[in-house]
Amino acid sequence: MKNTFKGFHNVPQDQLEQLWKNDKTLFVFDANVLLNLYGYAKQTRDDFFKILESINEKVWIPYHAGLEYQNRRLAVIRNEKTVFNEIEDYLVKIEKVFTNDFTKLALQRRFPKLSENTEKLKKDISKNISNYRKSVSHWDSEQPCVRSHDEIRERLNDLFENKVGEKPVNQEWLNNLYNEGAERFKNKVPPGFKDTDKANKDNNTHFFYDGLNYERQYGDLIVWKQIIEKAKGDNVENIIFITDDAKDDWWYTINSNGKKNVGPLAQLQAEIYSESKISSFQMYSTSSFMKDGESFMAVEVEDSSIEDASTPHSEVIEIAMPKWYLDAEKFKYEDCNLINNKISISNLRNYIKSQDLELRTNRFDDHIISDYLKNIKQVEENEERKRNTIEKLLSNFDENEEYKRNIIEKLLSNFDETDGKNKNDDSD
Repeated sequence: MKNTFKGFHNVPQDQLEQLWKNDKTLFVFDANVLLNLYGYAKQTRDDFFKILESINEKVWIPYHAGLEYQNRRLAVIRNEKTVFNEIEDYLVKIEKVFTNDFTKLALQRRFPKLSENTEKLKKDISKNISNYRKSVSHWDSEQPCVRSHDEIRERLNDLFENKVGEKPVNQEWLNNLYNEGAERFKNKVPPGFKDTDKANKDNNTHFFYDGLNYERQYGDLIVWKQIIEKAKGDNVENIIFITDDAKDDWWYTINSNGKKNVGPLAQLQAEIYSESKISSFQMYSTSSFMKDGESFMAVEVEDSSIEDASTPHSEVIEIAMPKWYLDAEKFKYEDCNLINNKISISNLRNYIKSQDLELRTNRFDDHIISDYLKNIKQVEENEERKRNTIEKLLSNFDENEEYKRNIIEKLLSNFDETDGKNKNDDSD
């Protein structure tokens, strides 16, 4: 019975070490695993590379995964560097509490002794902020810059030299895959059907490279087909696929005292077993890959590195902000267009009033959404236009970002129709 329904059987835990050490096991890496390296601490990156070096002769990357890494690398680097700008914004806000807010209290005149204590507090905090800035500067210098030498890419280039899959043979092969993908997605056949929202992003639905047109929504399917093709090779008996894509069009998850990841979807395993002659298929996230790599390959890995790799490092979130402009007594809505602007969160409130904006951040919270909504003033057919605006904004989130949808919907439901403010906000 097991051979008939092999897709429902994961590799037993007691056989994994043997799988790792088998000379005919191929370790296949997804683009997101390589891109997430830019968000890790240096120690985590070093430990990851130590494991890769221990299996150096058995690593491989599908052509499309390599292409996506190269295509998105600079955007990810830029995104990681913005964290340090945001930290500085927050530190400045703390300092302004003393220069602005406390000054308004006139403590020197009203409570001289309390004013002295306040000055002491200010000096202590300023000293701590100064020391903290030095720490931030250190970690900022550890992170790659878009114009600096990219040590991460150099190490990856060396490790994957002559270990990259073949590019698609021609556009016809891709077009046939797109047609197949449309049918698969309609029937929720994995992988990739959770990426259909990528077909709705203005100016970002496809890209060209080396004479071929790639549709972004089918990226996972292209990678999967290239893995299957590689699995047909005579020298491949087992495939271990490492991906940080946590969506349930790759993984089977179940709620049992919390959400549990059981393993790769049965449909995926059944397909690769039927299309190739491999004996075993295993999937890892980066953190679980590092944990087993430490155990099976006798590589020393810090616990902090495994914890760092297990922390979600979201991919670049692209939010298409509509342009609002003042025309006599009201704001009017114009079409939503993306441009390559980047501003800090602290300037968002003023900037959003007059500019189109592409905001890229891993630290997406309700303050951004709140500031955004506060600047939507009442216009003709207000509710319908607000709804259209929110729908455009929501279309940029995948289903794993459901909590963000809930935040926006909650803010929208609290929006005061009479004056364009949030009902719970008394500010101007």
